[in-house]
Amino acid sequence: MGIFDIFKKKPKFNDEVFGELGYTIFKDPSKNFYAGEVTFQGKLIGISLNADENGPTNDQKEFFKKLDKEYSNIKESLILPFLKKELEDNIDDTGLNNFDNEFKFDGISIGRIKNEKTEWSITYDSKPMRHYVSIDFEEMEPKHMTIDG
Repeated sequence: MGIFDIFKKKPKFNDEVFGELGYTIFKDPSKNFYAGEVTFQGKLIGISLNADENGPTNDQKEFFKKLDKEYSNIKESLILPFLKKELEDNIDDTGLNNFDNEFKFDGISIGRIKNEKTEWSITYDSKPMRHYVSIDFEEMEPKHMTIDG
């Protein structure tokens, strides 16, 4: 890949769940991914899916639908407790008590699913922190948080 290859148009892929996606290819095919925008919880957010040239898998589509359907429970039982623990020194409880107003969806990334297991992440734009907050999950367990600005 030459320096000017970054300016080439990315192949487009139309998916019945995720819509139009761009496909990014690397020398190491395990790093190839699709990216676009999708509706999640009634809002348009970014989506990234680690997949091969055949497009997102049915398992990834079902996983995304499950996240959308069960998001309220996931937020209350996993995301908020994790953020309270991780951010206790950086943000007062008022930001988390008003989570839906203070944290705006930015995107979701879903890895390849093997044996019904995947790594995925969700990213928010945090108003109180003035940074993006990403939570990395293994299955349905939050493992790591990244804050960037």
